[in-house]
Amino acid sequence: MKIYMRIRHYIVSNGIMLKYVAEKSEIPQQRFYRLMNGSSEMTADEYESICKKGLGIDPGYFFAKKFSENEKSA
Repeated sequence: MKIYMRIRHYIVSNGIMLKYVAEKSEIPQQRFYRLMNGSSEMTADEYESICKKGLGIDPGYFFAKKFSENEKSA
């Protein structure tokens, strides 16, 4: 699963609004939506901002074994 798909899955499954994450991440909403549908490549800085500012989680979360196990059941 691509990283943007993991992030989007996390956002949706936790009932978080995409607009909220875009605002908290300080990424323009249009750019954020392109990132979340895979039509634009995500930079490392954007990834870090989404994780830390937008979601309040460690950037390593989406690479952790715990997430990989959860996505198998999704």
